[in-house]
Amino acid sequence: KVEYEVLPAVFDPEEAMRPDAPLIHTDRESNVAFEGHKSFGDIEKGFFESDYIFEDRYVTSKVTHCCLETHGCIAYFDQLGMLTIRAPHQASHTARQELARILDIPLSKVKIIQTTVGGGFGQRLVTDMKEPVAAILSRITERPVKIVNTREEEFSTARTRYPYIIDLKTGVRKDGKILARQAKVIVDNGAYNDKGPATLNYAGECFSILYNVPHIKYDGYGVYTNKQFGTAFRGFGNPQLHFAMEGQLDDIAEKLSMDPKELRLRNANKSGEEVASGAKITSCGFTDCINQAVEKSGWKEKRAKNSYLGDGRYRGIGMAAMIHTGAGGRFYSYAATDTFVKLSEDGMVTVISPAAEIGQGATMVIAQITAEVLGINPTEITVINNNTEITPYDLGAWGSRTSFICGNAAKSAAEEVKKEVMTAAGKMLDKSPRALEAKEGEIYVKDHPDLFVAFKKAVEFAITRLGYPLSGRGRYYDPLAPQVALDRKYGHHLPTFAFACQVVELEVDTLTGQVKIIKVTAAHDTGRTINPMMAEGQIEGSVLQGLGYALTEECVEQEGNLLNPNFADYKIWTALDSPSYDVILIESIDPDGPFGAKGIGEPGLVPMPAAVANAIYHATGVRFKQLPMNQERIFFGLNQGEK
Repeated sequence: KVEYEVLPAVFDPEEAMRPDAPLIHTDRESNVAFEGHKSFGDIEKGFFESDYIFEDRYVTSKVTHCCLETHGCIAYFDQLGMLTIRAPHQASHTARQELARILDIPLSKVKIIQTTVGGGFGQRLVTDMKEPVAAILSRITERPVKIVNTREEEFSTARTRYPYIIDLKTGVRKDGKILARQAKVIVDNGAYNDKGPATLNYAGECFSILYNVPHIKYDGYGVYTNKQFGTAFRGFGNPQLHFAMEGQLDDIAEKLSMDPKELRLRNANKSGEEVASGAKITSCGFTDCINQAVEKSGWKEKRAKNSYLGDGRYRGIGMAAMIHTGAGGRFYSYAATDTFVKLSEDGMVTVISPAAEIGQGATMVIAQITAEVLGINPTEITVINNNTEITPYDLGAWGSRTSFICGNAAKSAAEEVKKEVMTAAGKMLDKSPRALEAKEGEIYVKDHPDLFVAFKKAVEFAITRLGYPLSGRGRYYDPLAPQVALDRKYGHHLPTFAFACQVVELEVDTLTGQVKIIKVTAAHDTGRTINPMMAEGQIEGSVLQGLGYALTEECVEQEGNLLNPNFADYKIWTALDSPSYDVILIESIDPDGPFGAKGIGEPGLVPMPAAVANAIYHATGVRFKQLPMNQERIFFGLNQGEK
């Protein structure tokens, strides 16, 4: 017989912050797990010089990732004591380090083979504790061990997006210039730390950069509660802050009798500027994103139309803009990786890259970048990227960093091996390598295109006649990463920025509270778009995920217990719910990205909740400040006329 002592619990983060609240961890003095405070400029001066000051509270919800496959792994040891883990990962090398530490075995005795990932969205970024458990069981039984969550177990035990409570205060001049912005953010951390401190910090960085506000104050608190703890989720804290910032911005525009578009354009970030936090904007297509989204969506005409459609239905159109990293970050003193390119005697190319394929198309992007440099077809390239025994060390797929960092390394490796191929072709054509160009599988003389040799023949000639193998090693290295982490320079953590503006057109049925999304226009600054089809797919997928976050998704809990651990009660958006899309790719050409590219994996989700809230306000005149804006909340909010 087991006897349990029921201890007092606390489930609300604000209640948990009270001095008399039960301590979640008795070795601590309070339930505040971590806090961060940043101030730039003079916040009091900014508010003093403002003509209007706006203060609002926004609340976001706990949502889960809903990956296609649940958490699971296979663990086994070979006869030499090598542990192999087969599991869906976003960051295999850092997971390998963590497993070696947990199991207290040498790093050289751990190998991770990444299995097919049906979308990671941040949940596959950290180590799942089933993996060390499976490893221990395998060592005891001397057999392979497989552990896989059921879907209900996944809902109940997997880590989620962090819910935020945001108190936002903004000061503006009559002409629309934003002078001061202050936020107090409370993060429901759950029972333990995971990515809570990192998401709070990252969201604060984006808060301090968007619209180049001269006076900024940011206070964040991560609070322990007796609930399942959170982790990384697409956007990494940024969608929560944007829901508040971009929603309030529309209220400011209304007070100033200004078009929301004009207010954003008046404050938009520009290439070459340095903001109050010290962040420097390199490439920037922000203004183009706003202007093209407005033009493509028919913004001006639709904002002017009477929104009433009859039968209690109203149509609205709203926008939201965003800033996000376009290249990961310099948070870990390390922003680098290697890539190797090997050419076989038949001219086929093998790329050994750590670019983790999690459904976003990393394998194809690495192949395309390599093919572009070598002047061949991507179908002639094989990318190996799923085995820590083979691939170079890398921090993984997060922060929209893969195309930028792994892409640069692949480009560097391809350029290295290309020199050797061009030397061989030069000998075959009796020309200097500088006089040659490689394109569409041929290497030809620039001034005489009719003089050429096939790429494969040049490779064969180098190996069989000149007697040397063809391979190249490439590296991307950000020299600022170690120094920025050491100096803790807040504004310098992000190498480059992605910008976007999204416009949502919708209908609200005031008799039922039902919202129907008609169309989404998404204009995104992608630097150079390596693969337009995949970029559009990434944006459309993240937009759909953002619509779920805005309107339906929520982990409903009662005293810490999840009440809706299934897809019958937890509504995600699928292809059947997908609205019409217009995706616009703005190419700002980043000076440091491979061929000018920036990341696109996360930004599509970031502004969606705010854009939906602004469209609902335009349709109904009622402002919703809590997520999700589900049917029940809208119905009662409309009937109560709550602002």
